[in-house]
Amino acid sequence: MKLLKRIKKILFVTPARTILTIYLLFTLVGSFLLWLPISLKPGVKLDFIDAVFIAVSQISSTGLSPVSQADTFSLIGGVISIIIIQVGGLGIILLVASYWVIIGKKIGIKERNIIAAEQNQFSVKGIIKLITNAVIAIFAFQAIYIVSMTLYIYIAQPFSASFGESLFHALYLAASSFANAGFDFLPTNNSFVVFRGQVFPQVMTMIIVFVGGVGFWPLAEFTLWIKAKIRKTKHKISFITKLLVTSHFLFWIISALVYFVMEYENSMKGQSLTNIFLDVFFMSNSARSAGFYNTDITKWTEATRLFYSMLMFIGAAPNSSGGGIRMTTFFLLASGLISFGRHRKQVFFAGKAIKDVAVRKSYMVFALGIILVMFSTLLVSIIEPNRWSIMEVGFEISSAFGTAGLSLGLIPYLSVWSKLIFIVNMFIGRIGILTAVAILENKKETTNVVTYAEIDMLVG
Repeated sequence: MKLLKRIKKILFVTPARTILTIYLLFTLVGSFLLWLPISLKPGVKLDFIDAVFIAVSQISSTGLSPVSQADTFSLIGGVISIIIIQVGGLGIILLVASYWVIIGKKIGIKERNIIAAEQNQFSVKGIIKLITNAVIAIFAFQAIYIVSMTLYIYIAQPFSASFGESLFHALYLAASSFANAGFDFLPTNNSFVVFRGQVFPQVMTMIIVFVGGVGFWPLAEFTLWIKAKIRKTKHKISFITKLLVTSHFLFWIISALVYFVMEYENSMKGQSLTNIFLDVFFMSNSARSAGFYNTDITKWTEATRLFYSMLMFIGAAPNSSGGGIRMTTFFLLASGLISFGRHRKQVFFAGKAIKDVAVRKSYMVFALGIILVMFSTLLVSIIEPNRWSIMEVGFEISSAFGTAGLSLGLIPYLSVWSKLIFIVNMFIGRIGILTAVAILENKKETTNVVTYAEIDMLVG
């Protein structure tokens, strides 16, 4: 009994450790369920390390996989995958909190602190209202997507033989698209290439991928805005929502322009205007965090791969289903460098002065992210000598850390040790670097009792 209490104290002593423990337990359960014969097609065997890899990839909304989902898993395995992807996209803590709200359970300050930690909130104030309204918007968007895509697949796609099969594909794509996971159960095994030249499914998926990557805060405010319209009252959109939506949209447009310039004379050469339009906007939206693709990315130039490695490293918005260092971290980093260059005492971003602690966090997240990705790339290159170029390995590692899911086809051929490195990157990309660092904290806060004399130091 004392041992159990000791273990519980270690694993759940802080919000960060609680989040890590819950995600680890859920991952183990998901891995075991996917590994069971009932989840696999007749005659198919799956190594447990691959089941763990897939479960981590699904819960982290990554999309990397050593096996084909459609060729490996049965209908039961597909349903289990949908649940894991949906839970990963929404967040386990958010789902549990939503359940507490539905059953009317009183949520204490400890639970609110855990929710705030997972959702990257500044404080616990209004956290329950945030998640309630965010969940309403999430399921509303998914419901529209499921209905429209079910009808489209059933009517227009030859790979779906029945309405039930069309519904299953729509459910799978809805969960995967919102979670920015990039998984699909399509029998063609080539992601959205099966919808090449078809405007409706690609535009619908672009919308829900954007919604999933923009963050839960804007979704909650969207619900409040709709409620205000119905009640004929006013709701003022907050600064953080405007920032997240605007920056997410700007990233989309800028990456689309860069992608067009770099690939127009390469992968887009000879394509119709419709395909070029869809390629540019679908890939620039999906590749950064979702991992779906509608073109052969192995034909990309080295420059394009490097560009998208950087985009995947940056990732989506904080408080969203995407990974990476997050967009706001990148903007704070850039703003901090500009302020330092102009000898400003404060860092300004979007007309606001940013707290120094937030700026220092952005530097730490960026530095640790770079170290993790570079060190992981080095390790995999050592473990898998002379198999792939450093650029190819770096692309895959960036995809894992950014939970993006784009792949050049390396994953099925990785050794066990390389797979473990990818698993670590996907897991950290999902829970976030700050949460990963906070795991080292204990409950007792430490402060500097003694103040030491400061010295200057040569830098640069």
